[in-house]
Amino acid sequence: MKLILRILPILLVFFILIQWFVIGVAPPRERIIDSIMGMQEGFNQQRAGDVLVHCTEDFSESTYNMDTSSFRGALFRIFMGQRDKSDQSFLWRVEVQQDEVVIDPDPEEEGVNSVDVSAPVHFFRLANPGSPPVWVMRIRAQAIRQENGDWKFRSASFKTVRGRMPF
Repeated sequence: MKLILRILPILLVFFILIQWFVIGVAPPRERIIDSIMGMQEGFNQQRAGDVLVHCTEDFSESTYNMDTSSFRGALFRIFMGQRDKSDQSFLWRVEVQQDEVVIDPDPEEEGVNSVDVSAPVHFFRLANPGSPPVWVMRIRAQAIRQENGDWKFRSASFKTVRGRMPF
């Protein structure tokens, strides 16, 4: 047992080093996309915290004049108010196609710590599978590289591309 307790920390460090050097860390573009997909998943699971974890503390949204707190409140109002009357299930699913995400400048370039990100966000009514999106909005955002290499969104604006905001 004592031998296992001595070897365990060494094995843990060894596996971390293997991941770091062999597998590597995801490139910046992939990390930004992961952030967007995390926000998508957070919305679809109705978890405001899982959306906001990808935003900086000083996040601001200019179309509806939201800061982090009011953004959280808006998400809660959507999550609680957009329910099916018969079974109380959430009415919406959001999708962002990874190949439609535009990032400028290239986050792979040396010294780039801030990028502009743009992507259409499609809102689908869950009750109508296979139907076209009810609303498509384009998000334009500024992402900032964090010390740990992750990217968080500092600012954003929303613009309707097709349909109308359903909530």
